[in-house]
Amino acid sequence: MKKAVLFLIMFFAISVSPSYSYTLKGEVTYTVERARKEAFTNVEYSLPQSIIDKNIKDPNFKENIKAIKLGATELKDRYIQHYSDGGYAIVYKKNPHYVHYYSQTGELTSIEKRKSLQTPTSSLSYTPQGQLDGVTFILSPDNMYLFDVKGKFVCHWVGDKAYDKNGKVILTRY
Repeated sequence: MKKAVLFLIMFFAISVSPSYSYTLKGEVTYTVERARKEAFTNVEYSLPQSIIDKNIKDPNFKENIKAIKLGATELKDRYIQHYSDGGYAIVYKKNPHYVHYYSQTGELTSIEKRKSLQTPTSSLSYTPQGQLDGVTFILSPDNMYLFDVKGKFVCHWVGDKAYDKNGKVILTRY
């Protein structure tokens, strides 16, 4: 779960604590508690195995690794994001509701299903076995709260960094 949740593809960057709140345009304020409540509304606890089976290994592994080494973030049919731990994420343009997360060796580590492409929204992270592994409340492409499957706060992404409850950077996105 830890790796799956920490791989998210959005963009983030400030130090936070669980009591931190973020005000969106329109004066809407989100605390960790409010984000948790919103994130866990209408949660699907499993994902069909058919979605996972066709992506258990990155079908474009060699091409994706080459693109990452060249610093590419977009190819003809997909977007690529890589992380400080060597993992990477792929979003196919034909189906942007799903994000596929892979280890540095091209093995599927999780699949994220976005409820909507408009924010604020939630995304659900699933294991390679199709079980819910974490939930994220996305305020904007620059700000999101991550929770484990039981609703425990994991981290807060702001800009290009993920922060734990003590404000320590635990992962960086490139």
